[in-house]
Amino acid sequence: MAKALDISTKGKVISYRYVAATTQGKVVKGTIKATNEVAAERLLIGQGYNPIRLEVAPSMFSLEEALPTLFKVKPRDVIVFSRQLATLIRSGISLLPALEILQGQVATSRAFRKTLGSIVDDIRGGSAFSQAIAKHPKAFSDIYCRTIAVGEQSGNLETVLNRMADYLEKQGAIAKKIGGALTYPMMVLGVGVVVVAILMTVVMPQLLGMFTAMNVELPLPTRILIAITNVLTGYPIYFLVAGALMVAIVLWLVKQPSGRRLLDRVRLTAPIIGPPTLMGELARFSRTTSVLISAGLNLQEIMELMPQSSNNKVIQAALNQVNEGLLLGGGLSEPMSRIAIFPPLLVQMVVVGEETNTLDFTLGVVADFYETTAEEKTSAMVGMIGPLSTIGIALLVGFIAISVIMPMYTLTGAFG
Repeated sequence: MAKALDISTKGKVISYRYVAATTQGKVVKGTIKATNEVAAERLLIGQGYNPIRLEVAPSMFSLEEALPTLFKVKPRDVIVFSRQLATLIRSGISLLPALEILQGQVATSRAFRKTLGSIVDDIRGGSAFSQAIAKHPKAFSDIYCRTIAVGEQSGNLETVLNRMADYLEKQGAIAKKIGGALTYPMMVLGVGVVVVAILMTVVMPQLLGMFTAMNVELPLPTRILIAITNVLTGYPIYFLVAGALMVAIVLWLVKQPSGRRLLDRVRLTAPIIGPPTLMGELARFSRTTSVLISAGLNLQEIMELMPQSSNNKVIQAALNQVNEGLLLGGGLSEPMSRIAIFPPLLVQMVVVGEETNTLDFTLGVVADFYETTAEEKTSAMVGMIGPLSTIGIALLVGFIAISVIMPMYTLTGAFG
């Protein structure tokens, strides 16, 4: 029985080929990924194997490793998998046969079939379902794995799978709505920029050359347009280099902790994009906490996992502060009330939930409210971005038109 195992560490991951013996004395072969040989041996021992031989696997070009974004497991695959697995379990099929059915019939993507194959092998080897999926963090988040572990312990795996499917579906729906709403204004802005660039670099040089050859005094807007056109057409390499350098500097700053925090803070506080972004983050926090409480996790475990639910560094820092306050005995509402990023409505609803022991229900209500608010504010943001981008492009095109029309009147007067 061959296996392809994986672990997540901060170092460079290396593939090893191994030969090992099971507790029954059966010899197995396979590959394993680890940062070093010691880590690989520990992982094998943790799986109940006795390593016999371990060597570095020869490196081969892999299209999946070269282009990981094209071969990663999509969230939709996990949602469908969760619902199908819950249905099979409810029908009376045990976990391993259900996973084998899903591997052969439901998993459509190559990456997910490979992931399910590894999970099936691990469960055959005696691993729990939550342990098997935890080896694939790119497909199953830590929140998902911990929730499944609680479902296994409580014997309520079917319900937990359905709740996680609902949770992932809601999170994906919010992101899809925001992305879809921004598509049209971004397309308008992009087309406008391309049109203006073509006018400035292809059309204008020929037209303005005629004006300069007439040896008459040109209006100020025309002289400005001629200067801009000359710079753009005379030094294109410098502009390309400067643009590439600026992009590289911005990307470097974003990768720095301080730069990333600054960018994330701007996303939350900027006049137009800030409100829908903040409402979306609050909705995600409320929904995730509600789902995890309903699944059976205690509040301390939930708050340890919550920073992983957001990519915003400011939100992560705030959730870590709440977790620290919770560990000190302050409950959930008390440390939240000291952090400005949590609005009074959310804090008050948490207080009510703690006092009535209905925190999962109250946070679910709050999540519905913030999801609706985020959608409304996103629509309002798109309603502002569209006209603003159109006005900006219109002003720029109008300036070009005036700069071309005004010298025509001057030339007409000169000929007259």
